Amino acid sequence: MELISTGYKASKDIEILGIPKSIGQAKYVGEILESLTPKELQSAALVLGEESLLLPILNSIPPGVPAVNITMGYPLKYSPFSYLFEKLLEFYKAEESKFYYKDVISVLSNPVIQRITEDRCKDVISTIKKENILYLDQSQISGLFNDPAPDIVNYIFPKTKPGPPEAIQKMESIIEELKRGLDEADDALNLEFLSKYHQITEQLKELVLSYPHIKSISSLLHFYRELSSQQTLDFQGNSFEGLQLMGMLESRVLDFDTVILTSVDEGILPAGKSNNSFIPYELKKTFGLPTYKEKDAVYTYHFYHLLQRAKKIFLLHNTDTESQMGGEKSRFLIQMELEKQPLHQVTTKIITPEVKKVSSQLQEVQKTPAILERIKELASNGFSPSALTTYIRNPLDFYLQYILKIRDKDEVEETVAYNTLGTVVHKTLETFYKPLKNQVLTEKNIQEFRKRATAEVKHQFELEYSKVPLTKGKNLLIFEVARRYVTNFLKLESKFLLEGKRIEIKEIEANLTSQLSIPELDFPVKIRGNVDRVDLYDDVLRIIDYKTGKVTQPQLEICEWDELTTNYDKYSKPFQVLMYATMLLENNRATGTVEAGVISFKNLKEGFLKFGEKESSRARKKNCSIEAETLENFKVQLKNLILEICDPKIPFLEKEIKKAHGNY
Repeated sequence: MELISTGYKASKDIEILGIPKSIGQAKYVGEILESLTPKELQSAALVLGEESLLLPILNSIPPGVPAVNITMGYPLKYSPFSYLFEKLLEFYKAEESKFYYKDVISVLSNPVIQRITEDRCKDVISTIKKENILYLDQSQISGLFNDPAPDIVNYIFPKTKPGPPEAIQKMESIIEELKRGLDEADDALNLEFLSKYHQITEQLKELVLSYPHIKSISSLLHFYRELSSQQTLDFQGNSFEGLQLMGMLESRVLDFDTVILTSVDEGILPAGKSNNSFIPYELKKTFGLPTYKEKDAVYTYHFYHLLQRAKKIFLLHNTDTESQMGGEKSRFLIQMELEKQPLHQVTTKIITPEVKKVSSQLQEVQKTPAILERIKELASNGFSPSALTTYIRNPLDFYLQYILKIRDKDEVEETVAYNTLGTVVHKTLETFYKPLKNQVLTEKNIQEFRKRATAEVKHQFELEYSKVPLTKGKNLLIFEVARRYVTNFLKLESKFLLEGKRIEIKEIEANLTSQLSIPELDFPVKIRGNVDRVDLYDDVLRIIDYKTGKVTQPQLEICEWDELTTNYDKYSKPFQVLMYATMLLENNRATGTVEAGVISFKNLKEGFLKFGEKESSRARKKNCSIEAETLENFKVQLKNLILEICDPKIPFLEKEIKKAHGNY
């Protein structure tokens, strides 16, 4: 295009600004507007090359801009109801009668629906997460509302799949329900959106009546998307006052002194070969039909006409390489740079957001009187092995979980988590062995357990995870892993019995407590915990902790007592089993040999992994039995750890965590 216009050749100050991301452009527009004088704002136009930037731009306009006149429509697809109605038709289209939990939660999270249902939706969402329900049918959703479900919920989640006429009728009913839940004064914008959706339903109704062959919801959804993409919500304002905000087509035959134009990127201005058509380009050319070139020519004319009489011009383009055209600026900008006019002051800049350096300092929490009171409360109730090992691993995690009582939010587990797998195995074995307390284990018991293993594991998954059958995908594999953990363990027990070993069950999931004497503290201190199993193996009393993760013998051996309460990675397992041994033996004096250790379901071939002391890391185990000296050495370290937790002068210092741990 030859630039011959006299107005275009006049003196102009042009800034070509490359900014990463569309949101970056919106933020920088706010800075440009802030730099303009009130007089410049009165004759300024902010033209959006991409309509989707309207909302970010409106949020970025500085308070110093007195008035804004928006002469472009706000696309209906960006309204808060767009997702709701599209998802509604997708529900009607689906062949399955059950709804995926994420879809249900996203619909029930709509603020207008929550207001209509008087926040009962929040309780339903909480229940779905708590009970880990992956798929719900209409009766389940209604049942979660306790009382009869609101009408709008029954319209959204139907019992039977409707045809196109019934679907449109339900859409109209939902629109009426939504209107009743809105206030005319406070929700004027949302009511305008609903009015537009009502127009769309009327158009859809007319289409279905005129063309009886529209019999599927898929066809209806296609027409809905087409109609809603064309609808816009028009803003009202004073066209003679303030900053003029418009789209490219609205700028026709208008002149401004200051122009800010966003999204001057290849593929947007001009759009290029973006038209979807069933007619090939060659056929269009042959029969004289308009092609993308004519559309590009129209936008080219509007672009240069917009700049013709402007004196101050800001042209923004996206430099992000992951954008639609890979950060390529528009050919209009390249032409401007190559065919620069003598009176044009063209400057090119790349704008990058200021990134403040954030120092990754480890956090530190001082112990206030309130925190010390909470620590006393914990001490009187009893420190558990998991609480103390959490402190050893990272004192800040102990502070968050046990002092502030901050726990992870309930979320739906699509795939069984490691801790859920561990709980299922523990609960299954507890169910089997609990009735045998103080009894000698027999081969008959084991054979009975093996017959019940599959059913019991399934039952525990229903209790701990979800009642949805684990019949496919990763969950089926995890179910099979849990079943094999249990059956392989029972086979190991059977092997010992056939070898002539005598196993007497003493405790299963026993709740242990013990009082600690710490003279330095003026309040009582207890330790507590649940030991998985205590049995008499021939004449040896064994204190057993089950682990579904992999544990090896070296992880149960200790050579430096001073590192017991400082090195989590190395000594967390010995710390736990010694704590169980301390609590058990404080209350029940053992006369024979006592051993404590772990049975690792991922390492069953090693059998019972015993705690042991070593003189050095390379030396062989010196002692595997729990003796009085062992317990005294442990108590010294345990008391020092508790004194550190209770010391008001020692803050909770965050530690750098090297890796995650998954033994349950």
